[in-house]
Amino acid sequence: MLSRSKEELLLLVTAVAGLALAAVAVRELGPTDLRQSLAAAAALGVAGASAFAYGLGRVVARAAAAAEDDDDLAAARELLSAIPDGIVVVQDGRVVSVNRRLCDLLGFARSELLTQAQPFPFWPPEHRHELEEWHATLARRSELEGELTLCRRDGERVHVVVAARRVPGANTSPRHVLTVRDVSSSRRRERRLAELCGRDPQTGLLDHTEFELALGGAVRRSIAYREPLAVVLGELSVGGHGGADVFGRPEALVAVERLRELARADDVLARTRDGELAWVLPDTDAHRAVGAVARARAALASLPGVALTVGICDLETAGSDALALCAYADRALVEARGQGVGGTAQYAAVAAA
Repeated sequence: MLSRSKEELLLLVTAVAGLALAAVAVRELGPTDLRQSLAAAAALGVAGASAFAYGLGRVVARAAAAAEDDDDLAAARELLSAIPDGIVVVQDGRVVSVNRRLCDLLGFARSELLTQAQPFPFWPPEHRHELEEWHATLARRSELEGELTLCRRDGERVHVVVAARRVPGANTSPRHVLTVRDVSSSRRRERRLAELCGRDPQTGLLDHTEFELALGGAVRRSIAYREPLAVVLGELSVGGHGGADVFGRPEALVAVERLRELARADDVLARTRDGELAWVLPDTDAHRAVGAVARARAALASLPGVALTVGICDLETAGSDALALCAYADRALVEARGQGVGGTAQYAAVAAA
């Protein structure tokens, strides 16, 4: 509401006083009193001029205030557009404002986002329950932060950090201002670093620690879906020699690549010890694991001097125990070594002997 200046108050008082004087003059006016008539007319003129000046001043003041508000609004929009983070303002479950950076980040035009109600078009369907819960928590609090997954207009998923704060309104319902920062590249780097940390530097296969984690997950899935599972422990040798230095030989590294190409999508290949490889075969019993080993040897047949000695055990034989599964496959590998380079042994055959 516009406040009145001193000049406006003076004009208002003058107008009121002129009207009062005109009223008094009219009350005392006689039929032939010319001076009283002139006085009344002058008072009315002063009152009218003052009232007109006051009204005109108010109109000009309102216009100036509106122009100033428009300038402030334009300046605020320019400021929001310059902020490197995306910004979205939500009121009563609807988008009421977005900045340019958010549109660039998500690939939507501003007109496509304004007035949109939940679920917003940048919510991935598979994460909708998480986003609804996050916004419900925000509605109960004055501020909230978290990591969320949003969806670009082209369907690409974007990992973001969102910080939100409630902004109370004088005559309106509260608004929530959300700043959105893209952290997808950071997450990709973290996943890549985690992957590299769990890899053997010579072969690129999983190391022993990651192998144990992967085997544990494979065993749990096998038990849950009542599917068979087998583990093959193999000792790679080149020219009859294995051990710690074998993966320093180019033939051994080529052999690893061929085994990697042979493995199925759900299979797990790892380097567990010096010169030793582990192969986890989901949905495979011991008999089918023998067939997989035969295919592996066929893939390595063209590499001169390369041999693979293996021990095999399946989950049924190990009693659904991941540690026993590895231990029994290792016992079978010891038996296979006794057969000579390139031997194969199953734990069941060892146990029956």
